[in-house]
Amino acid sequence: MRAVWLVLVAGFRRQWRSWVLLGLLVAVASGFVLASTAAGLRTDAAFPRYVASHGYDAIVYTIKDLPELRQDPEVAQVTPVRMPFYDQPGCSCHRQIYTGAFSVREVPPASLGRVAKLVAGRMPDPSSPVEALASFTLERDYGVHLGTVITLPMAGASQRQAVFNAMNGQGPPPKKANGPKMAMRVVGIVAAENEFSSGQGTTYDLYPGPAFAVATKGSPALTTYYVRLHHGQAGLPRFEARTSRVEGTGVQDLDRPEATITTSIHPQAVGWRVLAALAALAGIAVVGQALARQASAEGAEHPVLAALGLSPRQFAARIMLRTLVVAVAGAAGGIAVATLLSPLAPLGEARLAEPAPGLSFDALVLSLGALATVVVVIALGVWPAVRAARVRGRDDRAPATRASVVAGAAAAAGAPPGAVIGIQHALERGRGPRAVPVGTALVGSVAGVAALCATAVFGSSLAHLTSTPALYGAPFQDIFLGGGPGDAGQDPVITELEGDRAIRRITLVMVAPITVNRVDVTAIAAAAAPGRGPMLLSAAEGRLPAGEGQIALGASTMRTAGARIGSVVRVTATDADGAVHAGRFRVVGLIPLPTDFGTGGIGTGAALTTAGYISLVCPPSPRQAQCRTTVEHAGQLVLVRAAPGPAGAAALARHIARHRDNASPPTVPAALVNFGASAAFPLLLGGVVAVCGLAALAHLLVVSVMRRRTETGLLRALGMVRRQLATIVFWQATTVAVIAIAAGIPLGIAAGRAIWRAFAISLGVVPVPVVQAWLIVALAAGALLAANALAAVPAMSAARSRPGPLLRTE
Repeated sequence: MRAVWLVLVAGFRRQWRSWVLLGLLVAVASGFVLASTAAGLRTDAAFPRYVASHGYDAIVYTIKDLPELRQDPEVAQVTPVRMPFYDQPGCSCHRQIYTGAFSVREVPPASLGRVAKLVAGRMPDPSSPVEALASFTLERDYGVHLGTVITLPMAGASQRQAVFNAMNGQGPPPKKANGPKMAMRVVGIVAAENEFSSGQGTTYDLYPGPAFAVATKGSPALTTYYVRLHHGQAGLPRFEARTSRVEGTGVQDLDRPEATITTSIHPQAVGWRVLAALAALAGIAVVGQALARQASAEGAEHPVLAALGLSPRQFAARIMLRTLVVAVAGAAGGIAVATLLSPLAPLGEARLAEPAPGLSFDALVLSLGALATVVVVIALGVWPAVRAARVRGRDDRAPATRASVVAGAAAAAGAPPGAVIGIQHALERGRGPRAVPVGTALVGSVAGVAALCATAVFGSSLAHLTSTPALYGAPFQDIFLGGGPGDAGQDPVITELEGDRAIRRITLVMVAPITVNRVDVTAIAAAAAPGRGPMLLSAAEGRLPAGEGQIALGASTMRTAGARIGSVVRVTATDADGAVHAGRFRVVGLIPLPTDFGTGGIGTGAALTTAGYISLVCPPSPRQAQCRTTVEHAGQLVLVRAAPGPAGAAALARHIARHRDNASPPTVPAALVNFGASAAFPLLLGGVVAVCGLAALAHLLVVSVMRRRTETGLLRALGMVRRQLATIVFWQATTVAVIAIAAGIPLGIAAGRAIWRAFAISLGVVPVPVVQAWLIVALAAGALLAANALAAVPAMSAARSRPGPLLRTE
């Protein structure tokens, strides 16, 4: 064993640079895998941790004070919040803020940090009435930033009664606010629980400091209470039942949206884990090649060491000890790399929710990951060690490889010698000690180009999806609040829209709870207005329901209910009297459901026709007519799409301005918001494989130049000049790149389209893959340039070689 240690130490003194490079390679590969794994766990835990620090179970809305809430046995904590009334706010961001989703929330200073997490900037000065915090949704959707001024025309004290009468439907709201006009300057950006995307529309909030209440004293305000319960969601039904008995009081459940938000963030965590798995595979391939190359180089000394008395077992032990040193050093470096990369995650809304962004040290993940790194690297080093020990002193009489047909064709066509030899080096492995890893280089390069092309298709398709509302279930341009289908001649909003021929399509939608195969589902019942069809909904697969016995389901609901397109499901619904009615419906399509409908997310919910819902909930009976009237007079959402062109756009803008408190554009689903924020995943995944392909090509070029030094010396002795020797390496790289492009582009496009379709269907959106020709051409050109750039250093090394020393080594 002493002899092995002596040889090991002597080898380190001569080859310490290659040992260090191996350790760095292991550190980078393992660090990236560990960082991605820890990021996935951190992403999944981000919103639950946020809720533990800043979350509440419910918000109680009321027109009067409720001090008795604190005495409720279910209540653990109550935070009173005033929401004053105002007119249309102005914004220096040069965009009109939608008042239907905007609110001002006066939170006590001691509770402001508990209600909302500060993301950027600072807390407002308690003595300043014009400093405020803005929600991250205002920053995201309206471009509000630190320093933005939002002007609030406040309702006056004299308008208090008129405001509350309008809320109770006993009169029109005041035409113009007569209170003070407050120019609020944004000094911080915050994230509150009710502002995260939960499939129930977007909320925009402004949080002024305590001096604001003094400056606007007397302005009418709605009183709300943020409530934490002792038993969380389990105690909410009892609390809601008791609280809702108070006149003018409503309860907003925050626990159910919490589950939806956590689910919408989960795809990002899955993306991190997929990235970690792919990076691990790529790292294993690259590190395995590097260990094999190092063992082969060290094996050149074995004949001399054998003459001094060392055995094959000692050769293998020497190489395995070196592998152990590299593995331990690389694992330690991987921990450092993962810690340094930790501030990059999580992304999107998960990053907003993360209570402690920045450096993170996950002791469990990093320690287990370091141990796994050592085990894997040692396992990768076993075969190279055994192989290097076996080849000691053996004459290399391996058969010659088959000549390349492509190189022969190039020679027959009169190609220059440098081109012919370069093509041979790219396609012919060689034999014995001069053999080079041609196969792995070709496979790696093809995989790299294919991965980049697949990434381009996926990324282009994702961008097209998020910019095309029709693909995620919103082919409409705006939503208005109106009456039911039976009120078509009476409801002013519907009457107005139907009377404008520039509004080309109108769909009336009612939201109702049902069950599908005993699964609770929020469904929409839709019907196109007469002469304004077809319905403004989209189908990802199959088609939209058209008859009374047909239903379409969201992707998640379809999986939960155990249904598929063409199957028959049992649907139940409850009428206004509490009676439950059941019927059988055939599933005709997979449908994306916009978050504006409040069904719980893009893949959650169901859609049926209004006639189908009425036939289910109002079966033949003496009360059928009354039941139909009740359903038809229920509140409706009115989906509209204007005729293309300036006239249609002007008509829609006119209706929106007239009903600005009851109109809103479609919102991007929460799942797409979060996945879009982490849209770098496809690029990272493709980049990892592409880097591995480049590493394989670089390995081929370097090893080819090193192992064919004798051939280079002969060519130089036969009269080749330096430029021609360099040309051989460039032709070798170009040949590999051309093969990678020819095979990788069609494979990548096919894989990208298949992956995108599978992803879109699993999410429940319309699968439309997008292939951008200019991007594919750019990738092909980039691959050629990268291959030749990699060839520059090996080409210079080959060109500078001198024939005498090279030939003498033989």
